[in-house]
Amino acid sequence: MRNHTLTNRMTGVGNTLKRHYETYLLEYELAHDDVDGECCLLCHSSAAGDWVNCGICGEWAHFGCDRRQGLGAFKDYAKTDGLEYICPHCSITNFQKKSQKTANGY
Repeated sequence: MRNHTLTNRMTGVGNTLKRHYETYLLEYELAHDDVDGECCLLCHSSAAGDWVNCGICGEWAHFGCDRRQGLGAFKDYAKTDGLEYICPHCSITNFQKKSQKTANGY
């Protein structure tokens, strides 16, 4: 990166990416409220890491944030035909629904 100096911290690539974002993507994001920076449903951070998507509610979580016993390893969920991740909230809701069905004799 030849143009990196004390006064110029942006590289040519960085400037190009910034212009591209401002020209094309920013306007789209502002016009569509469904586009947001995903954040982990458990730690509420958007930090990089191994992300998993709940198969029921569709929310995203860092795999490392879910400390429940018996989840296995991230690679078990990352496979195409791997395990389906269910977030803690949906797990509790499903357990309660199953308990109600059992209590009602279904």
